[in-house]
Amino acid sequence: MNKNFLYGDITVRFINQFDFKPTDKIILDIGCGTGFVFDELYDVFAKRGMHGIGVEPAEGMRRIAVEKYGNDPMFTIAEGSFESIPLADRSVDKIVSTLALHWVKSLVIAAAEMRRVLKDTGSLEILMIAKDDGANFKKAIIAALRKHLTFSQIMDTATLVQRVTPDEVKTSFSAFDDWFTVEVVKFTDVVYGTFDEHMKWWTARSTPVIAEVKDKNRFMVDLREELEKIGTEKGIPFDTAYYWITAEANDDG
Repeated sequence: MNKNFLYGDITVRFINQFDFKPTDKIILDIGCGTGFVFDELYDVFAKRGMHGIGVEPAEGMRRIAVEKYGNDPMFTIAEGSFESIPLADRSVDKIVSTLALHWVKSLVIAAAEMRRVLKDTGSLEILMIAKDDGANFKKAIIAALRKHLTFSQIMDTATLVQRVTPDEVKTSFSAFDDWFTVEVVKFTDVVYGTFDEHMKWWTARSTPVIAEVKDKNRFMVDLREELEKIGTEKGIPFDTAYYWITAEANDDG
């Protein structure tokens, strides 16, 4: 679903703009999910003779990636996360990641771990959800949640995802300062869809958010009612906001 709606198009555009150097041989995808990056760039990996390592903490998604690429010598799929990468120091030429970094508990720890495995001549490209992603859309969700959760419970759900400014992201990447130039660019867009289209991706992403809701069927009815209030002729809008984070080795690094 994500491949064809909302973040799908954004992610594909992001992936297709990866800048690979002739020296890039070991590519690490953190939070690789089901292997979406490898799906999109399979021919590029083959043509350039690159080896892809996908690290994913979620067993279900990792299992799908293993089913697709477990017997392909061009790829390795392993259990791990931003905070715990199962690789040796300075062993990776390039780190990529799509829509995963915002789930970490500590950006500082995640950045330090990425710097540990990245070569001094390496690079990094990450697509991350921005602080105000879906701000208006989520107002409707909160309105529905208020009928089912306490204020304290709702506030707890807000801490599940990193909500940081571009400057805060750059500060978190302090481990890269000596050798790399880190840039954070923000992009925004509005995507319209039906209630069912929105729910197919949102329900999958929001499992931790609605875990405390006891009557989930009633919640979905209330949520539909709130989202239809912001609907337009084009459909229900979702105001996307995301960061493109890059790190490039300095020439004099």
